[in-house]
Amino acid sequence: MDASMRGLNRSPGALAARDAAVLVEHDGRLLELECRETLYDLDALQAVWQTLERRCPEPFTYFQGFDWCRNWCRAFLSGENGDQLRPRVYVLWDGPDCLMIWPLMARRVSPAITILVPLTAPMNQYATLLHDPARFDLALGRAVFDEIRKHGAGDAICLDHVPQSALLARILEGRGSAPEGLQQSSILDLTGIADWESHHAGLPKKQRLQRNSRRNRLEKLGALDYQVYPAGSPGYAEHIDQCIAMKQGWLKGTGRLGRDLFDPRFAAFLRDLGGTACEDEGGVFLHALTLDGVPIAMELGMRFRKDYYCFLGAIDLAYQKFSPGKVQMENAQRWAIETGIRRFDFLNDPSTYKSSWTNTTAPLTACYVPFSSLGQLYCRHWMAGLRPRLRAVYDGIGPAWRSRLRGVIDVVQRFAGRNGGSMSLVLCCIP
Repeated sequence: MDASMRGLNRSPGALAARDAAVLVEHDGRLLELECRETLYDLDALQAVWQTLERRCPEPFTYFQGFDWCRNWCRAFLSGENGDQLRPRVYVLWDGPDCLMIWPLMARRVSPAITILVPLTAPMNQYATLLHDPARFDLALGRAVFDEIRKHGAGDAICLDHVPQSALLARILEGRGSAPEGLQQSSILDLTGIADWESHHAGLPKKQRLQRNSRRNRLEKLGALDYQVYPAGSPGYAEHIDQCIAMKQGWLKGTGRLGRDLFDPRFAAFLRDLGGTACEDEGGVFLHALTLDGVPIAMELGMRFRKDYYCFLGAIDLAYQKFSPGKVQMENAQRWAIETGIRRFDFLNDPSTYKSSWTNTTAPLTACYVPFSSLGQLYCRHWMAGLRPRLRAVYDGIGPAWRSRLRGVIDVVQRFAGRNGGSMSLVLCCIP
C-alpha cells in the first residue's frame, strides 16, 4: 500500500485526503485504511491521535502515543537512516471519525528483506495499537490486518512484547511464528494502597530492615536528597544528560547491549519528550537521588493515566556497593503512591532484582507474520529460531566475556555502517 500524502495541506479527517486509501468492508460499511509516511502527515494527525489515546481503554499504550512517536521520528528519522527506516502509520477512518491508529515503520534489515516493526522499535517497550472501543472490534481488527498484509510493502511484520491482554494479541492469534518461552513485565500493583506508610509497614520485616540500612549507610556519607524534575522544568535537560552518561558507564562495565543509548540523538529525543503530551493524561519525569547535591542514582520514567513506566535507570558506579539505585527506587515508589499512580511498571526486561519490588506480572507475547516466502524463512528460522538462542547465550555469559564480545560487536557494527545493509542480519540479535 502506498497511501502517503507528501506535502499536501489537507485536514486529517477530510475524504479528499484519502485518495490512496484501501477500502475495508465491515458490517455493510466501507471504511478507509490509509498509511501515513512523513512527519508532515503525522503532525496533521496530532489532535485526532491524542483524542484516540484518551478513548482507547487498554493499558500499555504509552509507547503508541503521539508525544512518544512524534518526538522519536523527529530525532531519528533523518540523515543516514532515511533509506532504512520509514514510518508506516496505519489509520482507519469511518468518514471523518478515526477508529484506529497503528504506528508501525518499515525497516530494511538486508538488501533483500524489509519488515514492518513498531514505530520507535526497539525503544518502544510494548507493541499494540490505539482503537475506539465502541467501534473497533476483533473482527474489524482482523480485516484491517488482512488488508495490511495484502497491500503493505515488505516481507513480514515482527512484533515483540505484545501484551496478552491487548486486542492486538487476539487479532494476531494463530498467525505466524513466535519464539519459545514466556515474556512478561514485572509490575507493582498499587491498587488499594492508601499511603506510603501503610505500604512500607506491610513489607516483610527483613525487607524493611534492608531498605532502612541502605539509606542509613548513604546518609553517613553526606546530605541525601531526592528531587523529581518534570519534563521542561529547570534542571530536567541537564539531568537527562547525566543519567545517560551514568547508564553508558554501566553498560560498558557490564558488557551489556544497548547501542541506542550511545547515539547522540537519544539525548535529544528524551529532552523533547513531554512537549506535546496530553497534560491530563500524564507526563515525563526525571528522578534524582543526590549526595551533597551530586546525583548518584537517577531514573527517567513516563506517566500515562494511572500507570508509570520505569524507562531508564542509572547509578554512579563509584557508589555501587551502597546500592543507590535501590534507595532511588524506594523514593520513586513513594512518589508514585503519593501522586495517585496505580501501576508501577518495570517493563519487559527479565531482571531478577525486580521480584523484591513488584507483586504481579503481565504476560506478553511475540508474533512474526510473513508476507512473502522470504519473510517466511526470516520469521521462522531467524526471528523465532536462531535470534533468541543467540541472545540467550550472550545474556548467559559473564560480564568480562560480554565486555570482550561487546568490543567485537562494536567493530562489526562500524563495518556494517560503512557497508550498507549487507551486515545487518549479523546484528539483528542486538536490540
